[in-house]
Amino acid sequence: MQKTSLHALVASHTYQPKQALQNRPDSSSAPKKPARLPSAGEVKRGLLRREFNAYLQPKFDLHTGQVDSVEVLARWHHPLYGVLNPATFIALMAREKWLDTLLFELLEQSLAFQLKLLEQGRFIGMAFNLSLDQLMSDALIECLETRLRQHALPLSSLTFEITEDGVGEACAASVKQLIRLHHLGVRLSIDDFGTGYSSLLRLCQIPFSEIKLAEEFTRFIDGPGRYIAAIRHTVALAAEMGMHLVVEGIETAAQHDQLYGMGVQFGQGFLCAKPMPIAVFENWIQNPCPCSRSTART
Repeated sequence: MQKTSLHALVASHTYQPKQALQNRPDSSSAPKKPARLPSAGEVKRGLLRREFNAYLQPKFDLHTGQVDSVEVLARWHHPLYGVLNPATFIALMAREKWLDTLLFELLEQSLAFQLKLLEQGRFIGMAFNLSLDQLMSDALIECLETRLRQHALPLSSLTFEITEDGVGEACAASVKQLIRLHHLGVRLSIDDFGTGYSSLLRLCQIPFSEIKLAEEFTRFIDGPGRYIAAIRHTVALAAEMGMHLVVEGIETAAQHDQLYGMGVQFGQGFLCAKPMPIAVFENWIQNPCPCSRSTART
């Protein structure tokens, strides 16, 4: 995306209140399914009409059940097919270089809501997905810096989850951009840790403050002992490097208890909540479903 178009994008939005790479179905799935994947023209019209909405999935404390941050995911409110998951549009957006447009749309919706929550006495951190390919754009980083500096809350309340898709090693240019974001004050998270090609190298290259362990490890926690060993070593690694660890894909009380017993403090998954629209989350957070150590087994 060219620099001028990015600046125009920021200007057009600032007066209004895993880009989501999570493709698993959830409660937001549409009642009607498209017979084919949408065309580039349809997706572009959807972006222009602002049909893409931020959905929030909580990260929770396994011991207390407390929620103090969320991951921001995208859902397309299609006029014919209802709510569509990222599997129907993310690949096309990446190919057409529209992920930056989607990112700014999600930023505007979520940052406005974060301020609204603060007015209600709640401080909730927001996490956004950012791919290594996007980090190759100086214009994107410049626009992010411009927009984020306008935000009234400390930028430490914002996290960019760096997806592990793409090339195995973060190139020098993308490392430079991530360090630039780090100096701005935002937090950096390595997403889907354990599924990429050089996760350990990236932990040394980039000033991450959070590791998100991929849901595959939780899914196979009752499988071969190697999965449990990998989880235990990741817990130790995060502690040794002074990083926050979030384990993804927690769906059952048994998984919750096993992870808690291995020293995991924070998690994300359907046991706590599925991704939900901002308006639904605003009501949900008033009385969140407990998913603490004491209640997970009930």
